[in-house]
Amino acid sequence: MKKICKLVILVVLFFQASCSYKPLYTKKSFNPYKLDVIIKQKGKYSNNVVLMKNILEKRLNSPRSKPSNLKLIISLNIKVNNLGINKDLNTFGKRVTIIVNYIMYDRKGTLTKGNLENSSTFNFSPNDYGNLTSLEDSYSKLVKDTSYDIANLILAENFNRRIVP
Repeated sequence: MKKICKLVILVVLFFQASCSYKPLYTKKSFNPYKLDVIIKQKGKYSNNVVLMKNILEKRLNSPRSKPSNLKLIISLNIKVNNLGINKDLNTFGKRVTIIVNYIMYDRKGTLTKGNLENSSTFNFSPNDYGNLTSLEDSYSKLVKDTSYDIANLILAENFNRRIVP
């Protein structure tokens, strides 16, 4: 009888303690307030800016959001460098690096800021169409990955003060 009683107590305590798990990344948004995403890029304006803005707005805002003064300002910089590695006589490696600085504001001032750097590689060959396709594919994959990283960082952030929209 004592063993059964101890077993029941342990099971109850185990289930009660295991329910305190809270996931780090959740699918929350700044509901009911809309977060304005502003992206600035040096150089030519490309599809990368539009892609990043669409991903961040989809991830951070809900359709029922109300207008607010919440702003996420992102500075996007993309670099292409040679790796110095030759695969064969005609093909060599290139690295695409994306550098993102972000800062989030509300009505009172800065909520959070940070920077991310992400890179990808591809092979550069004498085929011009293949090079262009590889470069654009690397751009889009890096922008998608970095956008999801920024969204996860902002959603997982515990702000030091109350957000004032």
